[in-house]
Amino acid sequence: MMSTIIGIDVSQKSSSFCILSDGETQVIHGSFSMDRNRFDSLLKTTSHFESPRFFMESTGRYHIPLAHHLLQNGHTTTIVNPVLVKQFSNANTLRKTKTDKIDAQLVARYGQQVPKERKVNQRAMDDQRLSIARRREQVAEDVAKVKTQLKADLTVAWPELLAYNVFTQTMLRLLTQFPCAQDAQEATDERLALALKSPKGRGRTIGLSVEKLRQLANESIGIASYGPLVANSAHNLLFLEQSLSQLTETLVALVRETQDEEMEIITSIPGIGEITAAHFLAEIGSIDRFERYQNLIAFCGTDPSIYESGNILKRGRITKRGNTSLRKYLYLMATGVIRCNAHLKAYYDKKREEGFPHRKAMVALMNKIIKTLFAMLKKKEMYIVPS
Repeated sequence: MMSTIIGIDVSQKSSSFCILSDGETQVIHGSFSMDRNRFDSLLKTTSHFESPRFFMESTGRYHIPLAHHLLQNGHTTTIVNPVLVKQFSNANTLRKTKTDKIDAQLVARYGQQVPKERKVNQRAMDDQRLSIARRREQVAEDVAKVKTQLKADLTVAWPELLAYNVFTQTMLRLLTQFPCAQDAQEATDERLALALKSPKGRGRTIGLSVEKLRQLANESIGIASYGPLVANSAHNLLFLEQSLSQLTETLVALVRETQDEEMEIITSIPGIGEITAAHFLAEIGSIDRFERYQNLIAFCGTDPSIYESGNILKRGRITKRGNTSLRKYLYLMATGVIRCNAHLKAYYDKKREEGFPHRKAMVALMNKIIKTLFAMLKKKEMYIVPS
């Protein structure tokens, strides 16, 4: 018996659908607005079909609420890369006519060729996790930029404080109140003591007493007019670090919700923590997407470029055509295992002894980690430290 395929052409405000049942002997077209009532209306329209499968192109954001609604109601839902649909169209028709109705039918016809056995429901959850992971990555980069900015501001406003860790929560709160030496000079001892106190015992101590802080203020060569810049940077950093903490907690929870076993497997490697493991899984989705570890290496973009002409065969630098975010977190994994994993550090050291520069040795180690993770995730095995 032929399965029923529903292809959906998603847009921001309204979407078109095409139902192909019993091959293409029964074709139904329609449209709906992007709201909950119309989502339910679509489900009523398809309710009398047995085990329908829904297909839609990835649109960046617009498809996510619909895909989530379908999954919440227990329907098999596939998010398709638009490039694959375009390739399918080019291979099956020469017509260039484009309408929402035609696009929906094209997506449905593409869905007909996808085997029933293929695991597809995970993709919608992958989109959600990937969105959180990418936002967390962006906020982490913003944190690094603002830290650099804060140090630059303090270099002019109150350079003496740079002898201390200015990135603790206590110091940042202090800088929002007393961003320059002059502000601290004019403050009472009680106000300075209150600013130096961590709320409810939280936060690291900064090793500063009221007397030392006042001494630093009195002897400072800083310029008071730069104080507002320091206060602004400190405020921004406090906000960004809170956002980063919330996004980190959300990302790890989302990944563990569906891939807790995979998280345990990855973090069993000494040097790989929960955050980098969560980013890795958010970026690759399911390991079942990759038949061989070489496919995963290519997806990461750490495979060497190859130039072949006649009898000439050269291997160049890595292609960097893969996933930039994934390469970043693989590099962090490699940095971690060098510190904590004697076996993998020995592999890095071996490459260095063979004449590899640091970056090239790190790429080799990253590929070693990919190969190791691929085997562990496929076999569902924990890391065993080689004897």
